[in-house]
Amino acid sequence: MPTLAKTAFAAIVLLVAICANAQSSVDFSGHWRQNPSSALQRQLEIEQNGQNLLVRTILTNSEGTRHLEVKYQIGGPETSYTGLDGDEFHTTVHWDGSTLVFDTMERENGKDIPQKTVWTLSADGNTLQVDRTSQKSGKPVQSVMTYVRQAPSQSPK
Repeated sequence: MPTLAKTAFAAIVLLVAICANAQSSVDFSGHWRQNPSSALQRQLEIEQNGQNLLVRTILTNSEGTRHLEVKYQIGGPETSYTGLDGDEFHTTVHWDGSTLVFDTMERENGKDIPQKTVWTLSADGNTLQVDRTSQKSGKPVQSVMTYVRQAPSQSPK
């Protein structure tokens, strides 16, 4: 193999290793509370172990508390589940650099609603930003939620 080809191959291998390391170094595990607080309080309990991701969502409002637990495989097959509102969801999860991307198709009242959700962790690891874009009535709808990391003693039971 000529020297130039060996050098190019080595550079590609190094680039792949760097990208893989960047992805695996981001860990979203923790107890998160939506900021700012409102009448509807949303909390996330996230357990990330390699490519396995367990997300527990806890919603609390004046009517009580509801829980949803979903297990995803990052880079793996589609996960199907029923949401807290009874809608059907089909989601795949993959890395895009240091962000985690959830591509979802929600089935609501007989209609498919595509959604893309991107998780970004702050440099200090204490803020989780969740950017969601969906299509409702043919128009894009975007929401941004910010969560702050909670000490284990502040997490919901």
